[in-house]
Amino acid sequence: MGTREVDVLDARRTQVPARILVLAGLSLLVWLVVMVQLVHPDLMDVRVYRAEGRALLDGLDPYGPLDGVHGVNTYPPFAALVFVPAALAPVGFVEVASVVVNLMLFVVVCWQSVRLAGGRTSVATVGVLAAVALWSEPVTTSLLYGQINLALLALVLWDVNLPADSRWRGLGIGLAAGIKVTPGLLIVYLLLTGRIRAALTATGTVLVTIGVTALVNADATWAYWTHHLFDFSRMGRLENAANQSVRGWLVRAHHSRDTPPAEMLLVLAVLVVGLTVAVLAYRRLGDAWGLPAAALTGLLVSPISWSHHWVWCVPVLALLWCQARAWAIPALFVFWTYVVWLVPHGHAVELDLNRLQVALSGAYAVFAIGFLTLTAVRSRTHTGSPT
Repeated sequence: MGTREVDVLDARRTQVPARILVLAGLSLLVWLVVMVQLVHPDLMDVRVYRAEGRALLDGLDPYGPLDGVHGVNTYPPFAALVFVPAALAPVGFVEVASVVVNLMLFVVVCWQSVRLAGGRTSVATVGVLAAVALWSEPVTTSLLYGQINLALLALVLWDVNLPADSRWRGLGIGLAAGIKVTPGLLIVYLLLTGRIRAALTATGTVLVTIGVTALVNADATWAYWTHHLFDFSRMGRLENAANQSVRGWLVRAHHSRDTPPAEMLLVLAVLVVGLTVAVLAYRRLGDAWGLPAAALTGLLVSPISWSHHWVWCVPVLALLWCQARAWAIPALFVFWTYVVWLVPHGHAVELDLNRLQVALSGAYAVFAIGFLTLTAVRSRTHTGSPT
């Protein structure tokens, strides 16, 4: 090959990332225009977070009525401590900052997701994933609410992508669990997969967060870990169609907020089977499959898993695109069609859904069960070393 041909190839290689960056930038620009001009986001959770930090600063009960907002605090007290800086800034600044920071975290999540999936962490790959994933319902809803889901996901992915012998392994998962309880199931995943040191680090990190907040507000810390944690009514209506947990789906299916013991046993069975699949996947396929399996299991068995909690669709899509491309189509259909919003919402109307509406209202749960099934099949048929 002559020098001229090499120069042409090099020029084409440099053009690809440039085109991808233009695509990603165009996707972001159109997304911003649509959200600002048509959707008009209220960023309501940002104001709740800010009020939590303000209550802690003022020595008030962060689990009581919050000044200026309608929501209540459902997170561990360490989260309120993290939100204190937001309480020191004007609300308008905090709202804009939440969007900017969340978008930056979103890019980090895309990069870490490709890395976990074993793909090339090139500008082109990460740019395409970002351009597509930005429009998914969980990511968009997280951004519109000003939620912290992307921050928690970034912490977990950073943790798992660390070298196996890193002394920091477990820190990210522990911090995520200290801010929001749901990632705590990943500590069990670490333990079951034999990573005892990482599990202990994660557990120790959670205990440190509890100790720190006990020093700041002992009453609130005690109240949360002994009472508020188990008060599911604080989290919202179980039947809400945005609740994509197994229990929420069952409540809508039998048209009652009561969950019979047999159905609670079903939730327990999902937990056991899901963790079993996650452990098997880790041993055969590595964290690329094991971690999402454990995370989706946590979303399935949590009493309430709002649709914006399912930002795990980003690493799942990256994984499917890199290793099981045909299965990316169901993911796109479920998370990019906003199907969970096609059923009635609000004022307990979800307790009167017809059969088709009930089926549509559990789309994320169905996908997660399908993903666990796919993971189990691939784990059983895989004969090589973990990826």
